[in-house]
Amino acid sequence: MTGYLIGNKIIIQDEKLANSIFSRGHYGNLEKAQLHLSLIEALYLVENGKLDVVDGRKKELSYDSFLRRANRLEKRFYVRYNVYRNIRKRGYITKTALKYGADFRIYDRGDLPGKKHARWVLFCVSENESFDWKKFASMNRVAHSVKKNLLVGIVDDEGDVTYYEVQWKRP
Repeated sequence: MTGYLIGNKIIIQDEKLANSIFSRGHYGNLEKAQLHLSLIEALYLVENGKLDVVDGRKKELSYDSFLRRANRLEKRFYVRYNVYRNIRKRGYITKTALKYGADFRIYDRGDLPGKKHARWVLFCVSENESFDWKKFASMNRVAHSVKKNLLVGIVDDEGDVTYYEVQWKRP
């Protein structure tokens, strides 16, 4: 299956294929019989042998060349990708949460977007990034305002991810 890199999205134009990918893993968004994937979703599918990506010059991009391109197009791409890949491999459906000011929304196993609400809002952080209390308080406010649990995924230098779930406690 082939997707076309257009700007910072990958578009799958084959309607049957688009519907198949969307229904099997809830990747991307269906728009006018096309599937629009984020760079992170597309790289995950490339890594797992489910997608080939072609750029505007009709050149197929390898995993490494696509990763380099995505790193140039999106800030903190590789940190976010490590968390996305890890959480997807654990069986969770992961969708973007940019409208919330977070990196991802995470659905409980078995829950489907559109039928259930996400359980967590996830922020991705590199162990090398500064992380102060103001940022932490901001993350908590976002999660609380959208009625989701806060999940912070911290990526170490080897690409391993450690998760911390933060929950509100009333005294």
